[in-house]
Amino acid sequence: MDELLIGLFAIVGGVLRWLVGQLLPTGQWPLTTLLINLVGSFLLAWLSGNIVRRLKIPAALSLALGTGMIGAFTTFSTLTLDVYHLILSQHWWLALTYIVSSIIGGTLMAAAGMWLGSNQRREASIDD
Repeated sequence: MDELLIGLFAIVGGVLRWLVGQLLPTGQWPLTTLLINLVGSFLLAWLSGNIVRRLKIPAALSLALGTGMIGAFTTFSTLTLDVYHLILSQHWWLALTYIVSSIIGGTLMAAAGMWLGSNQRREASIDD
């Protein structure tokens, strides 16, 4: 059953990723992939840091949301391919700033998601 839920949620994540790609402009700088990965980093941390525990989401649904939907929404392989193309076209500075932006930005977004999740959890326990 877990596999089916992960697959169904992966379809949703993949379609969302495609939609975001259609809405954002493309250019030399891989902005779309960067934004998708930053948002995904935040959402995965926020989900695991708050929503799952607070709403008592079943493990199978949590797995489907994190691994399926967010996993399909974000993509490390696209990041590496973007870097490869930047290097091939000798845009060394863009490649380096993209790598650094992705890693540091993703880590900061994950920290923000965990921080928001823990603050929401504290507020919920105060209200109880």
